Parts: sequence; structure tokens; C-alpha cells
Amino acid sequence: MRLRILGVVATIATAASVAVVALASTSTAGLPSYTNGYREWPRINRKPFTRCGPPCAHSGVKNVYASRKKVGARYPNGTVIVKTVAQSGDRPTRPNQVAVMRKTNGRWRYVEYVLSGSRYTVLAQGQLCQSCHVQARVNDYVFTKR
Repeated sequence: MRLRILGVVATIATAASVAVVALASTSTAGLPSYTNGYREWPRINRKPFTRCGPPCAHSGVKNVYASRKKVGARYPNGTVIVKTVAQSGDRPTRPNQVAVMRKTNGRWRYVEYVLSGSRYTVLAQGQLCQSCHVQARVNDYVFTKR
């Protein structure tokens, strides 16, 4: 009986810790917590750009922010790149799309979010994004227009 109670308590504790981690990993708006404060990061484009492509996956008014500066020709591990995409009429604090790149173990991870009501939801990720970003390989897979 004691073993059974211990098993139930362990299961509940594990489930609770998983829930806390899951909640902590996203912001209240649905974007990952590692993007928090991105508007305070250095913007890597001098002014917003509106022309698209080629390639053109994100049409609208765009700004790109980086959590860290390049070291030589590459961004260091842990760098997060956030591109906001606003359509005309969007509120400046809530862009319609947010594209995120995060560099871990020397590789970029890509996720694109779209505003759905008051929260962001995943629109695209992974290989779909990588297939386009490979065109910017010489710039560490980051498209920028200065």
C-alpha cells in the first residue's frame, strides 16, 4: 500500500513539474520565452524594409533583431534572431508574423508564428524554413538588408 501511494505521489509530482516547465517556456503571447525583450535587442537592419525577395516568405514591413552580435562571420551559439512582419494597419506592438531563429549546437532552429486573436501560434518550422535560408549560407543563414 505504501509503495502504491509513493508511486501516485511521484506521478503527480512529475506531471506538475512538466506542466511548470511547459508554461515557463512560452510567454503569455505564445512566443517562446527566449524571445522576451527582443525589441530591446540591437536591430540588424538600419531601417524597416518593405520589399520582399527573392526569396519572399514574409511580405510586409520587417525589422530584424539579434540577441547577440556576430563573432567574425558567424553568430555564436545561443543567439536568437527575431524578425517581425507587420502588415499595413497592424498595431506596432503586435506584428502579424514573428519569425524566430535560435542557434544551438552550431545549427539554427526555425519557427514562424502568426498572430491568431491575441496569441501567436506556429505557422511553419524546421526544414520548410531551412530550405529557404540555405540561400543565405554565406551570412550564417541570416537574411538581412542594411
